[in-house]
Amino acid sequence: MSPKTGVIIFEGGLDPRTLLAEVRRWTTLDTAEKFLGRPGVDTVILATDQPDLAREAEALGAAVHRTGPGFHFGRTLQSLVSEQALRRVVFLGGGSVPLLRTDEADLLLEWVGRGGRRFVANNAQSPDIIGLGSTEAVASLASLRTDNATLFALTDSGHERLLLPETATVSFDLDTPSDVVFLAHEVSRLARRRPAAGAADRRGAGASGLGPRTTAGLAAVRLDLSTLERAADVLRRPDYLPVSLVGRVSGPIISYLNANLRVRLRVFSEERGMKALGRLDEGKVRSLLGFVLEDLGAEYLVERLDEISDAIFWDTRVLMGHLGRWPDEADRFEADLGRWERVRDPALARLCRAAGQAKHPFVLGGHSVVAGGLRLLVEGLLEDSRGG
Repeated sequence: MSPKTGVIIFEGGLDPRTLLAEVRRWTTLDTAEKFLGRPGVDTVILATDQPDLAREAEALGAAVHRTGPGFHFGRTLQSLVSEQALRRVVFLGGGSVPLLRTDEADLLLEWVGRGGRRFVANNAQSPDIIGLGSTEAVASLASLRTDNATLFALTDSGHERLLLPETATVSFDLDTPSDVVFLAHEVSRLARRRPAAGAADRRGAGASGLGPRTTAGLAAVRLDLSTLERAADVLRRPDYLPVSLVGRVSGPIISYLNANLRVRLRVFSEERGMKALGRLDEGKVRSLLGFVLEDLGAEYLVERLDEISDAIFWDTRVLMGHLGRWPDEADRFEADLGRWERVRDPALARLCRAAGQAKHPFVLGGHSVVAGGLRLLVEGLLEDSRGG
């Protein structure tokens, strides 16, 4: 008998009445369905504090573990692995890799199935999905309250890291309100292409791994995508317009844009790994642009970026960390949509108002704005330009 392999999906902690929570409910169920019955998977387990989501997952055939106040990631993972007698495990969040294609899931499971002291991840620093070749590695994660430092704990304990090939479908994570905008844009793009290209991709997987609940749900949500579309218009131009990337910008995304677009990049990369390294929780985040904002004001900072850029993709969470203020989910969502008049936090409202009044498009949001979301946007532009 082959070693038992399980997929554990963690989802919860959000106000279920919010749009982000609703979209994550769709992606959680789509992801569970994607792995259920897949060759190499013996069980799919959902760990959640949401009763309605738990019932829907059970109806699909997933096992459910109810969580509650004081949720502890490491202890919960260790408990589930022990209870289910798992020897190999894949774990992820309900909003992690919602675009994962069938062939990518198969590769992940193939590598996990080889066993050994190794783990598979989708990101070199802050992975959203991890597969363990041996659940002995879970012991090194038992003390972690959240999953932010998982990769460092595994590498520090001597486990070899394997990285999945980097694609938009592997790197996109639905973690912040701005991610909903990118995902809705992708749904809209695929809907426009469908009459010509068909609903399925030539590889036999969905064109970007989108599940049916996520596709139908976002198609029915009316979001203003105009700022993102204006920025996309700049990216598709052939005349090397200047584009600024601000925040936790990685080397791979810079290389990817340089290889595939005719733009001139201005990059202001700061505080990579600020969550995984505990800098945000410890109040140690420092940003050069944050100091500029404090000294000269949000309007000055936005005006200067607007002056030197035709499109700006801005991971504003670094700035929030620098200022020592973390607005609530409602404020962050309204800010990411550019609806500054609905933002209650005065510093964030001032920044968003200035960005909204700028000449060029400012795409504001979380890390995905300069990572998975941006890559998803560019891959879509390239696919559209090829007509395939």
